Amino acid sequence: MKSRLPAACMLLKLLSYSASLRPALTALLLLAALPAPAADDLITISPKPTTKPIFNPGKGWSVHDWPKWQDKEVLPFIRMGVRRFDWASLEPSEGQYDWTSVEETLAAWDAIGGVCNLGVMCASTHSKLPGGYVTPKWVFDAGAKMHELDLTPQMATQGTPGHKIAPVFDDPIFLAKYRAFLKAFAKRFDGDPRIAVLDIRSYGNWGESHMHPFKVPDISPEKFREHVQMHIDAFKKTQLCLSRNSHLGHFGPLKEIFDWAVLTQHIAPRRDGICGNSDGRETAIGLGIAPGVFEFYADYDTLKQLGWWDGIKDKNGQGFRLEDCIENGHPTWVDLGGGKPTLRLLQENRALIERLTNRIGYHFILKEAKYPKTLAANQPDTLSLTWQNQGVAPIYIPAKVSFALISADGKPASICDATTSIPSAWQPDTTVTVADQLTIKDTPPGDYKLAIGLRQPKDTQKPSIQLGIELPTVDGWYVLGSVNVK
Repeated sequence: MKSRLPAACMLLKLLSYSASLRPALTALLLLAALPAPAADDLITISPKPTTKPIFNPGKGWSVHDWPKWQDKEVLPFIRMGVRRFDWASLEPSEGQYDWTSVEETLAAWDAIGGVCNLGVMCASTHSKLPGGYVTPKWVFDAGAKMHELDLTPQMATQGTPGHKIAPVFDDPIFLAKYRAFLKAFAKRFDGDPRIAVLDIRSYGNWGESHMHPFKVPDISPEKFREHVQMHIDAFKKTQLCLSRNSHLGHFGPLKEIFDWAVLTQHIAPRRDGICGNSDGRETAIGLGIAPGVFEFYADYDTLKQLGWWDGIKDKNGQGFRLEDCIENGHPTWVDLGGGKPTLRLLQENRALIERLTNRIGYHFILKEAKYPKTLAANQPDTLSLTWQNQGVAPIYIPAKVSFALISADGKPASICDATTSIPSAWQPDTTVTVADQLTIKDTPPGDYKLAIGLRQPKDTQKPSIQLGIELPTVDGWYVLGSVNVK
């Protein structure tokens, strides 16, 4: 058997060049010092990719409102519930908070294994609160200035008829009051694992960083940055998200703040206009930084009626197919709307939705595995793994590859983590082959099944992240084949 010492010497030289490469190179150095198994001692398998939709944590389809309001045919596809709250409902009197609706929303989705995308609005032309006060009336009674609008909507997407009020969003009294609310909100919910993303919705109609249809100028970039910064200051653990809404990509002077938030603060990019006035490209800026979030321009029935769902352009150039938007924007979370229009969307486009389920976010395939027929207890063995990410985005939740020896009773007799298979490094539409290390500790000699799985930090013996392959499984572990432990 050939020595690996020359390779080890070369890796030692590489380690001296770049501190950033040291963890990965150190793992490779350890492998280089191990004897390579002879070719006839290796078992090679090439799992077949599955065509079934795979539903995984940290990615997927979303709908608005409660699980109980979703059709039973749609609900199995949903992994995230979206809810926007009125500030006035959460703080009806200054310093007096009512978190009931937030807690009930989180509990409802958590009960079926889902997470939430929450946001708190200060203006909404869809709100029917008394007097149009989405920002609490007591804020204006304290001297904050307001914009007023008597709305007669031309389209349902503009809002509901009636008197609407928005704060002057750079008013110092408004900013001080909202900052105090935000601190209380963060004290209660920062780091709550039931919240996948928290929208920054303190500026604009619906919190979408624009003033349509109030017909008043945007605040300055400096003040917009202040809105973003006060969320950063309050929330240290929860993934923040910021809307970048415009007409066909023309974001205007606030673009520099959006870019700063995503590129330097790792805030997730959001686009609320998919299939209508956006082809999804705005969220591509966050690829590899933070999960992109999509929301439809309107419900499915409206998109279909206007021809936008099928990519038929109107006179303004609006109208884009969902599949094209996903390829352009690399999202991790994609809206399906909610209610009866979403049921029709699924029934009329089931094959598309099932295929895109495996395309949005990450989708990991084990293309090939080579492993020794015989393993030595308490000694490292090497195996070769070829991975492919067939999704449009990386994985943004913590995950690790692990190996297990499954005993005759169907339970793991030993579990160890991979050393060089790093899911967060698997970029979309890329294939990577790694030499990994398998060390079986304190395991009695005998015959076992060698299995592989992807685990989240909360997982113990049962992996919670599925692979897009067809192999026998045991409690989330994918069985590669038989091995003997000496």
